[in-house]
Amino acid sequence: MNNLLPTIDDLKRYVKINASIPYESVLPFIIDAMDIYLVPQIGQTLSDKANEGKDAELTERVCRSLGPLSLSLATDELGIQYGDSGITVDNIQGKRSPANEAKIAAAKQNLFFRGMQALDRLLSYLSANPGKYPEYKEHESTFLHPTCYIRSALEFQEEGLVQIESSTLTYRTMLPTIRQLQETTLVKIVPLDLANKLKERDNLSSQEKVLLALIIRFLANKTAEIYTSQSSREQREAPGTPEFKPVIRPLYHDIGDTGNFFGRQADFYLRQLCEYIELNAEAFGITPSNGAMDFNTKERKVFTSII
Repeated sequence: MNNLLPTIDDLKRYVKINASIPYESVLPFIIDAMDIYLVPQIGQTLSDKANEGKDAELTERVCRSLGPLSLSLATDELGIQYGDSGITVDNIQGKRSPANEAKIAAAKQNLFFRGMQALDRLLSYLSANPGKYPEYKEHESTFLHPTCYIRSALEFQEEGLVQIESSTLTYRTMLPTIRQLQETTLVKIVPLDLANKLKERDNLSSQEKVLLALIIRFLANKTAEIYTSQSSREQREAPGTPEFKPVIRPLYHDIGDTGNFFGRQADFYLRQLCEYIELNAEAFGITPSNGAMDFNTKERKVFTSII
């Protein structure tokens, strides 16, 4: 049973909607929005607790997100009807005219933005009150990957030097990309034993701490480059559905400079990373390269006999 937004009047507290709309028309979207957007982020246990209504602050914060997200889901379907004649719309003279497609798309996007921003604030509130919401602390641990160099949104911003407004949703959105970059780029540069030690962060030497900082800055900037580049944005928006757009911008540079800025920074930190490993190879337990190519092996030959 839905106790979060049980009537149209309750929904009107969070979104602009006509009170004459039957509640049964929007109820499916409220249920779906809860399951699609909120439950994965805050967990089923805390969702049930909010639905009980015993914690007024929690319920209020959940509804501030749930209301706009529900109407965002409903926008495409509220103006149409299903019947024997197929899909129809009202077309009676003298009544309100349907909004044009541009206004509908803008309204849907704004509802989605409002809902996701409220959800981000809800996550910050839950994180700031672990004693009051141990259910969330347990659920949050499912997003903490011990194999990831960057462990939180705050670390992504403060150590990676990429401004994401400490957004938990932004960090969770980009987490698969961060881990993919680790597996495709860093695995070729940082030896496995050293990588495991850096991820565990126990008893790190001064050189290892510097190396970890360079790794985090490379990953943060390379990830930001991917999420701000025009080509990747066009590919993600191809279906035309609302998408949570992470707030990503340089800390001390022109905010209009997107992927190119982060790309330059990522290249810089990758060079710094490789040079630092080379200079401190002995301290990291790595056999330093002599800088020359070794062709004196069976697999590597300058000349090959054709006879």
